[in-house]
Amino acid sequence: MHALTRRSFFRLGLAVSAGVAAAGALSSCSGGNSITASASCANPEALAPSELSLRQSNHYVETSADTAKTCARCSFFTAGADAAGCGTCQIYGGGPANPKGYCDSWAAKT
Repeated sequence: MHALTRRSFFRLGLAVSAGVAAAGALSSCSGGNSITASASCANPEALAPSELSLRQSNHYVETSADTAKTCARCSFFTAGADAAGCGTCQIYGGGPANPKGYCDSWAAKT
């Protein structure tokens, strides 16, 4: 068994603090530009922690700031039955994505 060194203790504390801060920031956000309970497609309560983490690391937002770069115009996006409704994204393992959304993995459709 490894002894807990002072350095590893502080690293662990920093990692836990960062996780708590990120969770708090996520839960206190509102509006269409973050993954919140009010989001129309990517409901954080319905996502597994790994899925939520992937979206956060890709800076997924429900409404793109650039209308030329939306999920609907991304090669990883597949529209749903209702073109204006939620679709799916290959980056997120076929998980829900807003056609008006955006993430850092955006790639123009060819």
